[in-house]
Amino acid sequence: MNMRAVDIACIIVLFLAVGAGGVFIQQNFSQNSSYIKLEKEQLLIQKNNMNIAIAKLEQHKSQFKEKEGRVLDLNKRVPKTPMMGELLSRLHALVKKRDITLIDFNHKPAQKFESYKIIPVQISVAGDFLNIYRLIHDLETLNRVFIFEKVMIKRDEEKNLCQAMLLASVFQQ
Repeated sequence: MNMRAVDIACIIVLFLAVGAGGVFIQQNFSQNSSYIKLEKEQLLIQKNNMNIAIAKLEQHKSQFKEKEGRVLDLNKRVPKTPMMGELLSRLHALVKKRDITLIDFNHKPAQKFESYKIIPVQISVAGDFLNIYRLIHDLETLNRVFIFEKVMIKRDEEKNLCQAMLLASVFQQ
């Protein structure tokens, strides 16, 4: 009976060892699966954050391209040299086109302003009010930055015409 008791004891120990091993494996598997689940959640959060960052990057790229386009356009409209002769030629052509008399064209020396230079310009013209108005529009839409600072228009009752004094600024790089 001794041998039989030893065999039963060995079988019981074996069952206990297998049961303990199973419990240990199950706990280890459960713990590993919770770690994997937590890591998946963290990866999903990181993926979402990365997608948000990519979207913001694309938005910044498009904003940069838009601003770069504006800067390039502005650089085209602001010459490196004053080119006042060319401006006077354009003005003369516009005055002729609008049937206006150019009385005076003066400009002062360029003044430094940030990364550009401002050239104050004074233009005196006489003619029909509507044509003077159209001339102002033409000058504002030139392929050159031309900003009016002051516009003074007087009506000459005797001749039924207007005389305008236009103070503006043109820019140079």
